[in-house]
Amino acid sequence: MSEQLHKEQWLCFQLGAETYAQQVRQVHEILDYTSPVPVPGAQSFVEGVLNVRGEIVTIVSGHHMLGLEESQASVHIIVLETKNSLIGISVGEVSTIALLKTEQIMPVNSRQAGSPVWATIKHDEQLLILTDFARSLTEMDSYE
Repeated sequence: MSEQLHKEQWLCFQLGAETYAQQVRQVHEILDYTSPVPVPGAQSFVEGVLNVRGEIVTIVSGHHMLGLEESQASVHIIVLETKNSLIGISVGEVSTIALLKTEQIMPVNSRQAGSPVWATIKHDEQLLILTDFARSLTEMDSYE
């Protein structure tokens, strides 16, 4: 039972050739990808906005936030709860929810400002790159 206390649920998804994971407790919902309405003058990582059940949700490119080329079309939008609003992250295929041991998480040595990547972990013979898009976007907003 005590081993269960040191585990967290992470939502795993693909971007490019890598598998990333975002904490489930920040996830509001997962949507099939729908092209957002462009916003003139928005930052380059903002794809646009969507009306999700009466709420306007800003959609951000997961590829752009991670510095990846958009070699494949987005399949899903992960809607995250931030301090101020809901933010959607366009990603490839959402694959599974993984139960990860917190003591095995390896923080990255030097994190670039604005990067959502903060740690890695080996899980089921695969390297997962752990992200925190909500924190990253909050940091970017505070720099403007």
